[in-house]
Amino acid sequence: MDAIGRHALEVINECDIIAEVVDARDIEGTRSRKIESLVRRKGKKLVLVVNKADLAHPKKIPHGNVVLMSAKERKGTRKFRELIGALSHGQEKVKVGLIGYANTGKSSIINALGGRANASSKAGFTRGKQWLRLTSKVMLFDSPGAIPRHEGEAKLAIKGAYDITKLKDPIGTAAKLIEKIGTAPLKRAYGVEGYADPYEQLKELAGKWMMLKKGAELDLDRAARHLILEWQKGKLRQ
Repeated sequence: MDAIGRHALEVINECDIIAEVVDARDIEGTRSRKIESLVRRKGKKLVLVVNKADLAHPKKIPHGNVVLMSAKERKGTRKFRELIGALSHGQEKVKVGLIGYANTGKSSIINALGGRANASSKAGFTRGKQWLRLTSKVMLFDSPGAIPRHEGEAKLAIKGAYDITKLKDPIGTAAKLIEKIGTAPLKRAYGVEGYADPYEQLKELAGKWMMLKKGAELDLDRAARHLILEWQKGKLRQ
């Protein structure tokens, strides 16, 4: 249960259809196979919602009940409603639960569908649980993101599921992020030179952003946190 999370387990037990929200920039990295397996074992229906499709179009879309969405641009909401309708055919009342890593956009999806999700701007927080009506027979259950406890802070931060203010090694985490996404998104977004060494790339970004300590030394810690936050907020496209 620790690897899945109490809130996610509650959603799975409570709902008929489980919509797992993942990040289009890292579908496999933001999926939870344990959650998916549990959903199937309990006889519930699973929908994979690939959110943030405005930031990256997936090269490989998983099989099954999948919806590409951009909650920010309100794209994919019709397909989501249609798929939920098809899966709930013949049922008088249907409960749909949204689960996934924090910051994959569950609350944004709720808002795009016409509800009002009560979310925090910090990664890892959705304040409270709530039922929201999607149609006359379909209710959505919003809940805090399910964060697997066995993953380190760097992986979670890159997945958008870790508060950057709590990072113990922001520079190392930023270096891993740069290695993951490559230099093209950075050059495109910030107009910087591309460097093969992620630490040199971070120095370039710190200089571009004029992030300096006393004595004109580059403030890599500050630049690292800023870069990670930019990524978490969806300001970097792949």
